[in-house]
This record gives sequence, structure tokens and C-alpha cells, in this order.
Amino acid sequence: MDDVYIKKFILTELKKFNFKVYTKGYKYLKEAIYMCIVDEDALDNLSKNVFPYIAEKYNEKSYLNIKWCINQVINTMYNNTKQDIVSKYFNLEYNVKPSLKLIIYTIVCKYNYR
Repeated sequence: MDDVYIKKFILTELKKFNFKVYTKGYKYLKEAIYMCIVDEDALDNLSKNVFPYIAEKYNEKSYLNIKWCINQVINTMYNNTKQDIVSKYFNLEYNVKPSLKLIIYTIVCKYNYR
């Protein structure tokens, strides 16, 4: 696997939405997606397999801070992105917010089946 290609792919996918790219949550989301692409088993339990490693890497006190930051950036993205874009990309009904796990899972699947 080519790290540079994976990171470009993640950025390309996330650019389809109006994320606040300068936030910690966005940085953590990119990291979480990357970890799940590299190791698909990590998707089974994000709180155990992904968030603690991100917390350690960025010197956060708790993995709960990581999850909270990511959820905040997802909420902002959901409010700032046109609903038809979100619903079409994640195959959801109109006005249904995608969960953190669904966002990561969808991007991992798009990477695997590109």
C-alpha cells in the first residue's frame, strides 16, 4: 500500500463535503480513516482499535476527546453540506445524518473497490 496514495484518496473523498479542515476533529477523522484502510479489523471497534492510538499520537488525554472532536466536525459538515450530496454519497434517506462509523466504513469500502 502506498501511504501517499491512500492519504490523497482520503482527502479527495472528504473534499466532497464541507468540512472545517483546520480543526482537530478533521485531522483525527483523516487519521481514523487511514488506520481503517490499513487495517480493516480496526473498524470492528473504533473505541478500542482506533481512538486510543490517535489519542496517544496527538497527546490527547482520552480517546473520548478524539471521538468528541470527530463527532463535532461531522455535525458541522452535516449542517454545511447540501443534503442531497450527503444522502447520495452515504446511500441514506434525505435528512438523515451519517454516523461516524458509516462515514469511515463508506470511505474504506470506496477505497477497496475503486
